[in-house]
Amino acid sequence: MDLSYICVNHNCSFPGANPFEVTFKSESIMDENNVASLFCPFCRSELMLVRVPDVFPEKLPKDNTI
Repeated sequence: MDLSYICVNHNCSFPGANPFEVTFKSESIMDENNVASLFCPFCRSELMLVRVPDVFPEKLPKDNTI
């Protein structure tokens, strides 16, 4: 599972339409407990961890289990 971090500051000055986001492949990080705090380069707020599934939602079985 990839680790994705997003900026949740509603007053962030990121120029994109969506919030600032950075994603790391699961093989590049030992585990989520060994990641330093990440900060938005635009507003300096701490980024929040969001879980990104390895499969797309439309490919999940009907009971939403992997």
